[in-house]
Amino acid sequence: METLTFAQTAPGDRREVTIPVSPEALAAFAALTGDVNPLHTDPAFARERGFPARVAHGMLVSSYFSALVGTMLPGRDCLLQSAKFDFKRPVLEGEALTFSVEVLQKVEAVRVLVLDAKAVGPDGTLRVSGRMQVGFTS
Repeated sequence: METLTFAQTAPGDRREVTIPVSPEALAAFAALTGDVNPLHTDPAFARERGFPARVAHGMLVSSYFSALVGTMLPGRDCLLQSAKFDFKRPVLEGEALTFSVEVLQKVEAVRVLVLDAKAVGPDGTLRVSGRMQVGFTS
């Protein structure tokens, strides 16, 4: 786990990680949230709707940004204050997405970072884009 203090961060700081959207993650997320929509849980249903595999829950995909912020940039001493995501294209079971966050703005007066968030599919297409705001606990 990486931990940066507020003073150690600057606009342009960036981190990324590649994470596969596994069948186990889909099943665990469905069980945890109760979102058992067959598009997420039934491969045959997904194929009938024109998808080659099950479609990942949007909130599952966006939760990986929270993990990136909480463990890499800035890390342990932050608290997610707000997040807005736009889901550009479906994410399919088994795809490995590259998640990135980049500091766009550093607000000294309130010790807040505004982050750009992106998830890119293995084919290079943008799947999710967003903005996050994090504060610091120390």
